[in-house]
Amino acid sequence: MKKRRRELRGHVKRKKLHCIILFNLTMNPDPNFFYLTGYAGYGCLVLLKDRELLFVPKMEFERARKTVKGIRVKVYRKNLWKSLRRYSRGRAIGIDFNAVTLTFLKILRKEFRRKTFVDISSVIRGLRSVKTANEIRILKKACRISDTILKKLFSGFRKLRTEKDVADFLESEARKNSCELAFQPIVASGPGAAEPHHTPKRKRLRKGFCVIDFGVKYKGYCSDTTRTVYIGKPSRKEREIYTLVLNAQKDVVGSLRPGQKCSDVYSRMIKNLGRYSRKFTHGLGHGVGVEIHELPDLKPKSNSILREGMVLTVEPGVYFDNKFGIRIEDTVLISKKPLVLTGVTKSLKML
Repeated sequence: MKKRRRELRGHVKRKKLHCIILFNLTMNPDPNFFYLTGYAGYGCLVLLKDRELLFVPKMEFERARKTVKGIRVKVYRKNLWKSLRRYSRGRAIGIDFNAVTLTFLKILRKEFRRKTFVDISSVIRGLRSVKTANEIRILKKACRISDTILKKLFSGFRKLRTEKDVADFLESEARKNSCELAFQPIVASGPGAAEPHHTPKRKRLRKGFCVIDFGVKYKGYCSDTTRTVYIGKPSRKEREIYTLVLNAQKDVVGSLRPGQKCSDVYSRMIKNLGRYSRKFTHGLGHGVGVEIHELPDLKPKSNSILREGMVLTVEPGVYFDNKFGIRIEDTVLISKKPLVLTGVTKSLKML
């Protein structure tokens, strides 16, 4: 992410900041910190106009030195704040407000007296929305891994008895492929499929539509796929509604181009769903990267514009209370022609 760090250093100059400091001081890696360094351990990243420094505890030095490219790694031996103050003598400091608690902000104000803190979270989120060639390569691999796992799931689906069995299978296969889960899988059968964020139950899989929403995290980057299968034999009406959602999804995916307004993409889907659009109760999609939800957002009031290199989901769904639900989702790369990264068949499977 050398290029992105250089762009942020340019922000330091333009906004007359002395530096930007990003912190990663908990067991859960901060996404922006990881995005800019590729390093998930403890540390503080300092971006000055002309330098990039990573402060780490002694125990993390070798790990950081081997992981981080293009940043000088320094050990803070006793007092982190003393080390940081040496490189933050100006008045204005850029901070990612989304990554700090109110308690931590109080500590910062105590340690950096007479400093002004400027929120740069939106700047980093904007940088993350357009992927580099290397990020795209990793995201493609993540999607291929999740494709393989879903195909294996469907081939042995009848051996599984409950929604929780399906979710456990997906998690186990992710770990076998040296991945983490990008999020807790959604497995929703029968009337449960009418709940977009249904939690898998230890009850027998019920007949009807079964929505499976799954993604892996590979080398820090997420995939996201949803497929709806049918347990049993669907009625003619159920087939018709599934085909409508599938065709609507395919049309919108095929229409994606750089320069489009995200709100216009959403409107196109609403038109495609026709009288069933009132059963569509959530956003159409979201960016995917080091987090499962990033910019852009495909929502009716979104101001975002599609740009070449963005990776996002398109996931229309219709939900009939206490009856059934259908959702179909792909991860897509925005380019001159859209490239679908998730390749599991969308034809209605009867299991």
